[in-house]
Amino acid sequence: MNTNYQAFKLGMKDGLPIALGVAAYGVVYGMLTQGVLTGWETIMSCMVVFAGVSQIMALEMWHQPLPVFAIILSTFIVNIRHILMGASIYPYAEKEKKWVSYVSLFFMVDEGWALTMGKMHRTAERIGYLAGTGFILYFLWLASALIGRQAGAFIPSPEKLGIDFALSAVFITMAVSGFRGRRDIPVIVVAIIVSCLFEHYVGGKWYILAGGIAGGLTAWITYGQD
Repeated sequence: MNTNYQAFKLGMKDGLPIALGVAAYGVVYGMLTQGVLTGWETIMSCMVVFAGVSQIMALEMWHQPLPVFAIILSTFIVNIRHILMGASIYPYAEKEKKWVSYVSLFFMVDEGWALTMGKMHRTAERIGYLAGTGFILYFLWLASALIGRQAGAFIPSPEKLGIDFALSAVFITMAVSGFRGRRDIPVIVVAIIVSCLFEHYVGGKWYILAGGIAGGLTAWITYGQD
């Protein structure tokens, strides 16, 4: 019988290619912390928060007086999808020891979650796989951010090198790999349209939540009869 330790090692192995892509984004984050955060604050932000989009968004809002409520609310909106992601993991987590599940959920990010759900649907993998994918992402995210922090003084404009597109490339790859056929097309189209409308007319980060809910409801209607 497969153990969580074996699943953890497999998760690290499978997650390594994606982690290398995320590392490029981590370098960008490290560069952006120059002049905003101290070295220790950069390290702690990666160790405690571990959410690239939220971290960069917070950097953009990091000015005095510090808009604490706005940062908290924006972070909540951006990461509210984790509630649904966590719920999807529950059928597998309830079979494990609580501490194993909690540690695994700490390391749950979009890329690792996508890999894990695909693996569990196919081979009934243990939840340690989620911890493995998340851990390798966590380690390389922290390491790359520190590298970017040091390199920031030498590359003041990383966007000119196209490095800032790294995270977008990762999410595009995830979306393409998860595409299941023509029935997914309405889900994608609705999510994109609703997201664009909210981004244009509402602003802020509400378009992420709106697009996710709209896409989820469309998927429920599309696949609800299966």
